[in-house]
Amino acid sequence: MNGEARQTDEIRPSTVHRAYGRGAGGYDGFVGSIPSYKAHLRVSASRMGLGDGPGLRLLDIGCGTGVSTEALLTTVKGAEVVAVDASAEMLAVARKKNWSPRVTFVHAKLETLAEAGIEGPFDGILASYLVSNLPDAEHGLRRLLALLAPGAPLAVHDYAVGGTRGRMRWATAAWTYLVPMAAMRWGVADLARYRAKRISGAGGPEQMVHRMERAGFSDVRVQTVGGLQQHLVHTFLGRRPDEPDVVGERIARSSALAAAGWRPAPSEPGPPADPDGPADPDGPVDPDDRADPSGPDEAEPVDEGGPDDPGYADELPPEATGDAGGPGYSDDVTAGDADTAAGPGGVPGDDDEPPTPPAGAPRV
Repeated sequence: MNGEARQTDEIRPSTVHRAYGRGAGGYDGFVGSIPSYKAHLRVSASRMGLGDGPGLRLLDIGCGTGVSTEALLTTVKGAEVVAVDASAEMLAVARKKNWSPRVTFVHAKLETLAEAGIEGPFDGILASYLVSNLPDAEHGLRRLLALLAPGAPLAVHDYAVGGTRGRMRWATAAWTYLVPMAAMRWGVADLARYRAKRISGAGGPEQMVHRMERAGFSDVRVQTVGGLQQHLVHTFLGRRPDEPDVVGERIARSSALAAAGWRPAPSEPGPPADPDGPADPDGPVDPDDRADPSGPDEAEPVDEGGPDDPGYADELPPEATGDAGGPGYSDDVTAGDADTAAGPGGVPGDDDEPPTPPAGAPRV
């Protein structure tokens, strides 16, 4: 996409999907300029440890243009994948690609999945770059917990930067590479700036681990990815406990009713209230640091696995490395699509050097 897509409203958690919609046509080109972007998604999908996929039903929440969907199909072969996104424009780009009949695309937000006919239980959920966009991360995690089968894993693939050094690394990566490249290839530099500020204030891996634990997940683990995004992008893993999380399900059900516009009559008791309460979706852009009273730098440290840590898997499979086209769609996808190793649009593969940013922006 050449030039800046027209900005129609202020970006905030409740409208961020519209900003993604404005840049849908340039999204694949942008993420294709980020070294190892797709390989990292495959690593996170593999870390769920699901093995062969026949008979498994997976949810790709926040699927965008389908790059994360391809990662699931490549690493969990034979699985059925329900891919959901809040942006109709992003889904339109995804649907133009050649997909396996095992993939179903659905237009819905996380809080309106039931209205769209999407219900659990799922054998695994991949949420790539979704949780950092939610108005209330912990509340969204509770919704995802309620969609999992007992013992099933969630993989959150997302940015998390903590401490002075981590935020400095993120500032360098975001403002000298990602934001300029977003302006040049994606066409929504305002969204890239919004994301850069939001991520810098959302806390580090410790905060995300603690949010997942408070949301009811068990066996929570974190591993970073390799390359230039090491210690910036992470895989956060958690399982739904074998015992049902009654509180989490009640909160998720209450939130779904509220999102659908249900309000109790004066004499009618309403659903049990969430003592933490979901964040106002139109509130300040500041992420959910309020969910962790200790603040971003005072949380108890967690053990972070390295790039080769397989997570719940015994080992990372060969499919988690390289950038060959997987079984999700063929190599002859829409011309210029970033999912080909070096397609007609000139998008590099994971082994290529990243393109030079616009003049005046140093490489990272």
